[in-house]
Amino acid sequence: MEAWWKTWTDVNNYSHGRRVVLYGRSEDWIPKTLKKVVTTPDYIVDRNPIYHGTTYNEIDVVAPEYLLADSKNEIYIVITSGVYEGIIASLVEHGFEAGRDFCCCPEYQDFYLLDEMRNYEKNVIVSCSDYHDNTMTRYSRAGGGIYNYHIGPNELSLLVKGSFRQLIQARNVIYAVEFVECKLYKFDKQFNVIDKFTLDEANFCGVDYDLKRDLIVLVNAKSDTVSLYKAADFSLVERVEFSEKNKRDKVTSQHHLNDVCIDGDYIYVSYFSHSGNWKKNIHDGGVSEFHIERMSEGSVKVATDLWKPHSPKIINGELCYLDSMRGKFYTGNQTLSGEFHGFARGLAYDDRFYYIGQSEDMYMSKRFNISNNIMLNAGFYLFDLETKASRFYPMLDNMNIHDLMILKGEGDE
Repeated sequence: MEAWWKTWTDVNNYSHGRRVVLYGRSEDWIPKTLKKVVTTPDYIVDRNPIYHGTTYNEIDVVAPEYLLADSKNEIYIVITSGVYEGIIASLVEHGFEAGRDFCCCPEYQDFYLLDEMRNYEKNVIVSCSDYHDNTMTRYSRAGGGIYNYHIGPNELSLLVKGSFRQLIQARNVIYAVEFVECKLYKFDKQFNVIDKFTLDEANFCGVDYDLKRDLIVLVNAKSDTVSLYKAADFSLVERVEFSEKNKRDKVTSQHHLNDVCIDGDYIYVSYFSHSGNWKKNIHDGGVSEFHIERMSEGSVKVATDLWKPHSPKIINGELCYLDSMRGKFYTGNQTLSGEFHGFARGLAYDDRFYYIGQSEDMYMSKRFNISNNIMLNAGFYLFDLETKASRFYPMLDNMNIHDLMILKGEGDE
């Protein structure tokens, strides 16, 4: 948060022993400010000459020149004008320090956040796993593919047609799992196809890239395996089963491994059931950790009691993930950081906002006595972690959002 946004407690602490000055003769913000400040304002500054020499709420209104002639160390300025950007720039130019010498009226911080989110501009890459065959359950009118959603102008464009699951950026290329073709696509940053690698079995879902070892990691949702490939030639290095249970029964999925992320020497995998009983409606899902050089030793549980979780990501040094059926977003030590009203899948971060994907809920009856609002349409949220404020960007002709990505530039790895 910018230094000029303070709480009323901050305002009263910073202004203690100083005279309070209001900048902007606002009939909305000044009455609200007068109820909050401990010290009665000394005067009001306004740039409109029609107010100069008048009073408002028995406080003198003066020109900005009056303020500049005053002693900086003896006054604290609260900006009470909605057009605050120019005022901030002028105060900083004349040697006032944001926070220490002035701040914006805390009453319109909500407006600031709304305005920031409303006018925010970003390209969000969205992978959609919908089918294009209208006889299939997961068919949608727009169909699956990789999309670019340009928020700001709110323009949605299809980059690549297909049924794509997880996708990741590895230096200047992007890898994405195509579920129907059973291929791993390799794109450049403009999503031109560089190569396609044939996968040796169906139902691969998750993918990530190990920069340190130049390895691609793939996760299979049916065989419950984690596989390591050389990125240079896509040759298989190692494949491990998640448990002894799925070694014994290879006909069906036991754990439903889905998404994956890598951090240093460790691989993190999300799944529906640790015990291998998700098809018996036992959803003891979670996230487990493998050491990439000791895969055969098995995994360790790091997040538990999740209901069809997806999208483990390391963000700001913390393991984040989505408890998909409950629509919950977790950061760090299983800290509940956000709640949403649909099936949450797909997670990204751009150093300011989080992005949480949402799919049409095919399992709504499971939530009838749990949720008081079941949201059915697909899209994604722009989410402010600090305030819990969000904006939803719908993709009304799609059904399933699987992953979200903010493309990185050079040197952002």
